[in-house]
Amino acid sequence: MAPSDDASEETRVLTHVSDRLTSRFPDVPAQRVTDVVVSTYHQFDGARIRDFVEILVERDAADRLVRGSA
Repeated sequence: MAPSDDASEETRVLTHVSDRLTSRFPDVPAQRVTDVVVSTYHQFDGARIRDFVEILVERDAADRLVRGSA
């Protein structure tokens, strides 16, 4: 993937996951949800296989929001 493709894929993932979790956690400020999603996403920066990163980020970020340990 070219660098610009990587950046647009990252933006797509972050937007989709943030939107879904903002809907799922309406009592949590949207900026907090986005911050948790971005932080969680960057935990996977070194992952060689990227196919499931979106799913893993959503699951892990949701867990962090539930626990309140964002």
